[in-house]
Amino acid sequence: MGVILSPKWFRIALLNLAIVALYGTLMRYKIAFDFPFFEQKNLLHAHSHFAFTGWISHVLYCGFFLLVAPYINLKSRPKYKILILLNLVSAFGMLIAFTIQGYKFFSIAFSMLSIITAFFFAAFFIADAKKFPAQHAAKPWAKTALILNVISADGPFYLAYMMASKNIAQYNCLAYVYYFLHFQYSGWFFFGFIALIANKLPMSSAVLNKYYRLFAISVIPAYFLSILWFKLPAWLYVVTVTACILQFVTWLVLMVKIWPALSKLPINYPKWVKVFFYAAATALTLKFLLQAVSVVPYLSHFAFSIRSIVIAFLHLILLGIYSLFIIGYMFVKKNIQASNLAKFAAISFLCGVVINERVLAILGFAAFFYFTIPHSAILLFGAAVILLISAFLLFTSQFKNNSASKINLNET
Repeated sequence: MGVILSPKWFRIALLNLAIVALYGTLMRYKIAFDFPFFEQKNLLHAHSHFAFTGWISHVLYCGFFLLVAPYINLKSRPKYKILILLNLVSAFGMLIAFTIQGYKFFSIAFSMLSIITAFFFAAFFIADAKKFPAQHAAKPWAKTALILNVISADGPFYLAYMMASKNIAQYNCLAYVYYFLHFQYSGWFFFGFIALIANKLPMSSAVLNKYYRLFAISVIPAYFLSILWFKLPAWLYVVTVTACILQFVTWLVLMVKIWPALSKLPINYPKWVKVFFYAAATALTLKFLLQAVSVVPYLSHFAFSIRSIVIAFLHLILLGIYSLFIIGYMFVKKNIQASNLAKFAAISFLCGVVINERVLAILGFAAFFYFTIPHSAILLFGAAVILLISAFLLFTSQFKNNSASKINLNET
């Protein structure tokens, strides 16, 4: 008998996406026009923490629950729902606290709650994963994703310590910010989403595990690419370069294997959904390529010193890879209903992502050659408005047709 999961958890994810877009639009408005309310830095912290916790991590926790639920008894399932709820509490707590006060007691407290939630979710899942079939393709990816999520917590811990002690060293602070971002983007998110689709990939678990091992051994040394300004010893630089190139080559080989499968979605799935997987896969390829190119110290230093390039890269990952993947994933899994309004909103969101990335990329290249782009702030505000309207419509579209009220986990 299948376990039933209410789709409200995924509707909450869409609401959270709309809130992320709202904060992004508000920040863009403050840059383009005069808006004296709220501090930009506080909005930025609220925006980023909520995007990670309330949007990406929320979907991953729900997806991991779908993975583990068929293999555990009924009494073991509520603990995962409680943890998903606690993650949402921490996400909304950080959203409000960061907006009002920035890095202070309540925002740090809710951040700690999210870390504690991540630890317990990892502990429970890894223990329950022993009940998975021996050749379960998602098992190593999921366990590694959860471990890297816990490891990433060292970044916020150290930042909180520096903020509380008022002993802020700029380069150390930046190093721990990039530490957190790396183990979220290239660790928790990447391994997590591969885990969600591992069973659908056109290869055996034994073959897929070979790719897993290559990504797993390279994820930690790849972090040092973000801190080349520390003048790493020669041997560590060589290890970092090798890790980045290994990731790029491994991903290319894996893409050759799985790309044809993207065009073979079952007929009961909307055909247009595959565009989101193509777009996410293309963006992820570009991400690995940019990492491989930036192993040149001069290019790395230049890229990390130009704000528009950093923002473009971060949005390429958060929007271009993971947000587009999530939208496609939820349509395919029927976590959200594919009405005409939902289709329009999703495609509109994709267009907003493309416009946003194009403008940021142009700004980055212009800064590289010391050019300025007129009205760039207004263009980015326009892209943010598109993303906001699209996300809001995607959320509201789920209340137009509520015929499917529950999800059978045997169908996931």
